[in-house]
Amino acid sequence: MAETIEHTGVVERIDLGVIFVRIEQQSACAACHANGACSAADIADKVIEVVDNGGYMLGQKVMITGAMGVGLKAVLFAFIFPFISMIITLIVSLQYTTELYSGLLALAALVPYYAVLSLFRKKLKKSFTFEIKPM
Repeated sequence: MAETIEHTGVVERIDLGVIFVRIEQQSACAACHANGACSAADIADKVIEVVDNGGYMLGQKVMITGAMGVGLKAVLFAFIFPFISMIITLIVSLQYTTELYSGLLALAALVPYYAVLSLFRKKLKKSFTFEIKPM
């Protein structure tokens, strides 16, 4: 059986066949007993969209599950590919211009990357699916 990612959450909104579930996403250090004194600990609320298969109510506690591969694919698109794009742009542009302009060009390379990603948002959304279960 494939490994899964699980998060507990609360149904925040139900709209046209889509359930919006608010989950609390914690970094690894957020569970540490010293996180109150440490500025590295971060906790953020995220809203996940799940196909409504019926029977859920606002405020209901649910479990959101997704395949581990979905998480790894998200990391690739959000962090690894943009980083590679920046490094390649930086290396190539250093051959033709100064460090300052090369750095600016490397940052500017993110604009078309995320623009293209935005164009394929609907297609990507279909591949990043989660399931919902009552708790």
